[in-house]
Amino acid sequence: MPLQPPKRPPDDEQRLVVLYALQQLAPCTELQLLQFLSEYDWMNYFDMMFALQELCARGQAVRSRKRAGYLYQPTDAGQEALVLFGGRVPGSVKKTLEETGDQWRRRFAQEDQYQHSIHQTDRGEYELTLTVVEQEMDMLRLSLTVPTRELAQQLASQWPQKASQIYETVIHALTEEEP
Repeated sequence: MPLQPPKRPPDDEQRLVVLYALQQLAPCTELQLLQFLSEYDWMNYFDMMFALQELCARGQAVRSRKRAGYLYQPTDAGQEALVLFGGRVPGSVKKTLEETGDQWRRRFAQEDQYQHSIHQTDRGEYELTLTVVEQEMDMLRLSLTVPTRELAQQLASQWPQKASQIYETVIHALTEEEP
């Protein structure tokens, strides 16, 4: 039996899936949208980017600048397109978004608020930068140098749970009066 190429949904359907996902998850970044779409194996990066580009060109989605990239969300024209053609969005996509949309929005919000970056220094150590962001403003930025990437990743994974405690500790220590 000859190998069949993967079945690809029509471009119109891809645009509607992306538009519906934006309606449920927006605002979100390209990476966040890709995480969602690839989690369920609905679309690859290139198809998603072509769909986003086409939606923006048609005025059905808007891209706005964010600190480290762009945020996408549907426009009124995009909402109208979903009212008119939303029936063409597969039921499985709608059901998944209805069941998991809140969870994905919380995850995206946490990623936006508690950020981290890791890079290797010239000396071979790893610099870990941990940031708490609120309303596009850094509330706390902490840089640590650690000996291994594994340790940096371990610390970064704890950041969302520990950030507020660390922030409170720093503020308290700095505002505490000397005896």
